[in-house]
Amino acid sequence: MKEKRSKVKPTTSRTKRPLSKKPAATSRSTTTGARKKGTPRPSVKPRPATTRPAAGSLAEETQAKLNQLQDQLGRQQESLLLTSVRDDLEDIATGLTVLPTEIAGLRTRGYVFRSFLENKINVLTEQWGETHQRVSREVNTRVRGLEREADEAEEAMRQAMSGGSTQIARAESAIKTLERKVSAARSAAQAMYDTVQQNVRQTKAQIEQIRWLLDQIDEASFQLHPAEDPVAACKAQYLEREDEGPEGVLYLTDERLIFERKEKVATKKVLFITTEKETVQEFIFDVHIGQVEEATASDKRKFLKRKEMLELLFAPEADLSGATLRLIDAQNEEWAQLIGRVKSGEIAKERTQPKDEAVVEAARAAPTKCPTCGATLSVEIVRGMREINCEYCGSVIRL
Repeated sequence: MKEKRSKVKPTTSRTKRPLSKKPAATSRSTTTGARKKGTPRPSVKPRPATTRPAAGSLAEETQAKLNQLQDQLGRQQESLLLTSVRDDLEDIATGLTVLPTEIAGLRTRGYVFRSFLENKINVLTEQWGETHQRVSREVNTRVRGLEREADEAEEAMRQAMSGGSTQIARAESAIKTLERKVSAARSAAQAMYDTVQQNVRQTKAQIEQIRWLLDQIDEASFQLHPAEDPVAACKAQYLEREDEGPEGVLYLTDERLIFERKEKVATKKVLFITTEKETVQEFIFDVHIGQVEEATASDKRKFLKRKEMLELLFAPEADLSGATLRLIDAQNEEWAQLIGRVKSGEIAKERTQPKDEAVVEAARAAPTKCPTCGATLSVEIVRGMREINCEYCGSVIRL
């Protein structure tokens, strides 16, 4: 009989497995970095991260150090693409594209001052054409250099996975070097477009201030006079006593300084807790700009906080002798200067179109007495008014 032999499968030597990539959760360069669609990104070869040693194979302290270094390296691998710089470039380009349309919208709504805005956009657009090209070239050059530095840091990190103190120190030094170079590259690129970026942001803020002014005018409890044009507005508090008084909006036009109360007040409380509110809006005062004798900026500090105070002194013929206002989210020195420019007439240099003298003359020629009953008319002529009703006889007087 033939003896049965058990069949044994021949063993084969295992091929060396490639180093595994770091889990996707630790790499955000393709998600958080490219937050805007349409921005070209440089093609960068995938960077396999070094494999973490198995738990328990190294001392706990060494393992924690390696994990920390690997996380630092991962962050720098994301940052070396200079994504934040590329996003800034796209924001600037987008702003310069939409700002002219926004300014045109403000002109359509009737804002006639700050004529420099249109020219400012033209200059910035011209500057940006050259700056954008230079920054893009600089970014591409810097990224290529940083990729080489990252390769060296990755190799040092691979060697450090053995747990040797010398290798760990070398990896830590390489990662710190990469971090410094990434930061230096980002700062160098940002310095190239910082001035343009600041001016674009400032222009956006100026446009937003004008839009807010026009919105407040639309909602105001008063009306502008014929040919009266708004210049600026800000939130303010009219101080009737030390720190007390209504909050509202301070308006400056080319003819008047106006304060309107506009604030939410409690209408219902439960156990000292406000449960219902309503907006109170009422006209408080207006003073002809020629009756503003002084506009002084002063600071008041309380509990380490600085308050922007505007002290106003009015001429004797005004209804008020003066007013103290606390400006909210506005600079008192800028307001004091702006009031002075309006009073002196210098603000007229910023007009995009001249004052309609025909409207002004029509307002001046409006009757002060009723032609029917002879009563003195006390009706204020405001913008858009086409007729006056005599309150005594009911006659309609066409303007």
